[in-house]
Amino acid sequence: MFFLSFFENVHNLLFGLSAICFLGFSVWFASGLKIAKGLNELCAAFLMFFCIALFYNQYMFFITNGVSYPVLIFLRLFFMIVATILLLEAASEILLLKELPMVVLFLCASIGLVISMYAVFVADSAYIEQNIALIGPLIGFIYLFLSFISQAGCNKSNGAVLASLCVLGFIEQIAFNLFFDLNFSFLFTLILIFMLAAAIFMMTADWLLHEKNMMRDSLKKISDDLENIVKSSPFPIVISRLKNDTIVFANQNAMKIFDMNASELSRYHFSDFFVDTENRKLLLERLEHNRQVQDFEILIKTMVSSTPFWMMASANVIEYKNEPVLYMAFQDITNRKEREKTLQNQADRDPLTGIYNRRYFEQKMPEKIQQAHIKQQPFAVLMLDADHFKSINDEYGHKTGDKVLIEMAQIVERSLRVDDIVARFGGEEFVVFLNNVTEDVAVMVANRLREAVGNLVVYSDDGRPVTWTVSIGVAPSKVSAHADLMIKMADDAMYEAKKEGRNRVEKYDKEKNEFRNMQAPARQSVHPVLETKDSDEISLLDGIDLSNLRKE
Repeated sequence: MFFLSFFENVHNLLFGLSAICFLGFSVWFASGLKIAKGLNELCAAFLMFFCIALFYNQYMFFITNGVSYPVLIFLRLFFMIVATILLLEAASEILLLKELPMVVLFLCASIGLVISMYAVFVADSAYIEQNIALIGPLIGFIYLFLSFISQAGCNKSNGAVLASLCVLGFIEQIAFNLFFDLNFSFLFTLILIFMLAAAIFMMTADWLLHEKNMMRDSLKKISDDLENIVKSSPFPIVISRLKNDTIVFANQNAMKIFDMNASELSRYHFSDFFVDTENRKLLLERLEHNRQVQDFEILIKTMVSSTPFWMMASANVIEYKNEPVLYMAFQDITNRKEREKTLQNQADRDPLTGIYNRRYFEQKMPEKIQQAHIKQQPFAVLMLDADHFKSINDEYGHKTGDKVLIEMAQIVERSLRVDDIVARFGGEEFVVFLNNVTEDVAVMVANRLREAVGNLVVYSDDGRPVTWTVSIGVAPSKVSAHADLMIKMADDAMYEAKKEGRNRVEKYDKEKNEFRNMQAPARQSVHPVLETKDSDEISLLDGIDLSNLRKE
């Protein structure tokens, strides 16, 4: 038998054990293969052959300890039958990926045992015993050879081809021993075992490469499917590089909305579509803390249209073609923003005159004051009141009175800057916040407004011309910087202008106001529009503590 030469000396034994261990390691490494079970049984068969050879080499030890020679021969043949069955099982698992039927195994084992018992105990022929010990493994290796050849043909595996050649070497070794009584050298057997182990490693490598290709193909298919889904998405989708912001992908809806040319995507930078480039920085800052951002509103412009529009973006940082990118899906919210703007205007503006209302002014004024403090800029508050407005309503009717208020609001709003605020404070009273003006400039602006209002003319329903004047109070920031207090001061100054004859501008004078308050009875802090009785025009917000006024 081909393992007997392993036991000629200690060196051969060590080399043989090393070869069996290397074969076992290769089989363990191939545990992921479909034929792994067959390879395990193949390794078990080789281990059985090795043990049989070791057992045969120790015959004299067993004989000296009282074991009869026929029993030793029968045990050897029995173990050889077991090894052959392992080879057949391994070949079946490799070829068919399933075990041999139990009937076939039982039949093979039975035939082998009957022949072995006949050869040992009846015929007592060493020639028959030797043939039985070789014919069984020869059949098993032939079946194994066919199995590996089939694997090589089906999977185009170089490892299976090498394994087939190794098994063919074992067949050749057994056949020469059986038919010509020739034994191959120890080195030939050792090389075949190492080559078989190497073949199994190659089969594993072929399998891993095949799995890698399958996974790559599967990922490519998934990627293609996802790309097709993205392309056909009803939402605009854009993918841009994180490092330089160039666009690498945009679906049809995105190219249509952003007016992009599909053949020139790489020349676009997505930040070019932001009306406010700071929005992109804010988006990236949020993405640094969280890998995704939902419902991020962006005002978009295109290369073709000058009209911006609103989009709501959902953004993720993903990997696309082996590089980190920004994936964004959009929804057009321009109509929604327009509705919001309309509702906000309705909430912030006076329905009659169209300028801001009192609520908006009281909300924005503290913000304006804070900005002025940061920039270290002066400011002022003006309070305007139409003179003898009740008389206009009584003589010409409320429709004419409404025209007066509308014209007055429009002329004041047109005369101011964008950073200034004008609001209808109630009834015929208007309040103005002048940004970045000195006291003298504020008075000059107030006189200009007074003159502009004095030149206005509206016509009553019966065609009569109606003119009117306005009294204005000025409260500069150097006296106080408290919002409510400045409104109170402007109101007191406006009251002083009415007292001095109307159609004039009065700057808030602390001493004059304190003296007037000492001489005059206390005034109710009720706005004229809320009065139920006929009364003279009164000052708004009287009664506020003036102890914290700064002296000039």
